[in-house]
Amino acid sequence: MATDSPIRFNLRQLGVFRSVAESGGIRAAARRLGLTQPAVTHAVRELEQGLGVDLFVRSAKGVRLTAPGEALLLRTQRILHEAQSAQAELEQMGGGLGGRLRIALSAAASSVLPQALSDFRAQRPDVVLELREMTWPTRLDGWREGEYDFAVLAQADVPHVPHQDALERELLFAIPAVLAVRTGHPLAGARSIAELAQALWLAPGYGMEVLDLLFAQCQTPPPRDIIYCHSVSIALSLLRATDAVGVVSSRLFLDAGASRGLVALAVAEPLPAARVCVVIRDRQALTPAARLFIDCLHQAAKAL
Repeated sequence: MATDSPIRFNLRQLGVFRSVAESGGIRAAARRLGLTQPAVTHAVRELEQGLGVDLFVRSAKGVRLTAPGEALLLRTQRILHEAQSAQAELEQMGGGLGGRLRIALSAAASSVLPQALSDFRAQRPDVVLELREMTWPTRLDGWREGEYDFAVLAQADVPHVPHQDALERELLFAIPAVLAVRTGHPLAGARSIAELAQALWLAPGYGMEVLDLLFAQCQTPPPRDIIYCHSVSIALSLLRATDAVGVVSSRLFLDAGASRGLVALAVAEPLPAARVCVVIRDRQALTPAARLFIDCLHQAAKAL
């Protein structure tokens, strides 16, 4: 009968290993960790001996990861982040203060973030918050390693398109999409998607599904000239300065400043909405602070 293998390393060794991998050398890692070079070398050697593999190729120029080293580094990031989350959760459960909450956000979260942040701060002013803009987890360094507690992202509400990942989603709200062009655009009077087939398009990260659905409605091949833009500010600048057609949130036109110089096209075809969701990599790993912030987001969404 198979038994679990004993663990042949500890968190300290993994922390030293990560520092050496990220610094590119023993000396740089020692300075970073405040340790002596022999201490760093010893920790790495112990780890290699315990695992039975070489983690680094050593040379006069420094070190580089072997294939086993690269595999271990990916898992090391996860292990250390999970250990930090576990410590934070236990401290919070024990009535301790502090902790850190890392959240990845797309621009769509701006509709609920201020209220959710205010409500969260009223209950947990001690938690350090780290917010980072993103469009989708696979495009963000640190997501796979568990660096972020959760994300708030927009995704096209396209029927019959299953999710190709193992991420959990909690719907906050849906935003109708509109097509926007600059004032004076030669296609500003377009009334059908088919009239826009030859235009330059600006689409969000999930835009391929949106464009496929739009042009399928009028039995027209989707456009070939597409720019996928993952920054709202850059997309708006390009829309104002070019003849591109952009897929944007209808909420844009509730803000006179943000929609300055742009007009919405009155096309006949309905556009799919964007579903703004909380995206969770591992629900069991959520700390009490993370769960509270998610609750605050849901409450803020109900008020929209």
